[in-house]
Amino acid sequence: MKEFQATVVNADGNKIILDQTAFNGRGGGLPGDVGWINEIAVTDSIKQGDEIIHIIDGELKVGQKVHGKIDWEKRYKIMRMHTAAHLLIGLLANKEGLLVTGNQLGYEESRMDFNMEVLDRDKILGYVDEANSIISKGGKVKIYFLKRDEALKDKGLIKMAAAMPPEVDEWRIVDIGIDKQPDGGVHVADLNEIGRIVITKFENKGKSNRRLYFKLE
Repeated sequence: MKEFQATVVNADGNKIILDQTAFNGRGGGLPGDVGWINEIAVTDSIKQGDEIIHIIDGELKVGQKVHGKIDWEKRYKIMRMHTAAHLLIGLLANKEGLLVTGNQLGYEESRMDFNMEVLDRDKILGYVDEANSIISKGGKVKIYFLKRDEALKDKGLIKMAAAMPPEVDEWRIVDIGIDKQPDGGVHVADLNEIGRIVITKFENKGKSNRRLYFKLE
């Protein structure tokens, strides 16, 4: 969904809450969507509890009917980056038993931290080649929901170190075949939309914590 109709339910200066929105709020390593509400620029969107706060370059009034429009070019870049990150996480977790210790997605470059004792660049680059081979073949990204108790039976679902999903009755699962995770973020519909993953840099970030940067082509 790129555009939608809504009503302003709360307005605090340039901070707006709508009765419904397609803007994805910042969190979990993903930037918040930007775009426009009634042609007023939305410069950030932030998830706060169950609400999305839209930061706008202007003001709106409670009760006002509005038209929202996401900056789709930027959203789509994050969708591609996010699904690419899941693919890399799946390979590192399934084949090396590694956990992700942090991540930050960007429009042009993203980073990922993982708990590898000794950084083996050649091995990681080999997994990137494997990821690109999987991308070239394509594959549907499946999204479904599982009851918490049922999801907890699958120990392979948790790929983030010390990052158990919140205490909710139902988890949203993103399944790309080689990897599946509880995840509330945005993704592409098919792996072939990702493009090609290119590693731009490696860093050592302390004991057993390694970082890689990647972009998409």
